[in-house]
Amino acid sequence: MTELNTFLETGSGRPGAGWPAAPAAGSAVADASVAAVLERLADIPGLPVAGHADAYSALHDALLHALNEEDPSTAGDA
Repeated sequence: MTELNTFLETGSGRPGAGWPAAPAAGSAVADASVAAVLERLADIPGLPVAGHADAYSALHDALLHALNEEDPSTAGDA
């Protein structure tokens, strides 16, 4: 197929998938470092599509880092 898919363009008259809502600020994410990374999801729709993979990869790496940090509130707990 050589034609371009334009159904996600605004005003194309065709239904699109749309963007899922990003978590609201102050939502039920208890870990502040994870919440800070999730807030960056709101920037994705404004990026060129070519940059989405890099943005998601960076978010993935940031979440891994945030989730693997030691939680100071549980230090010494076993």
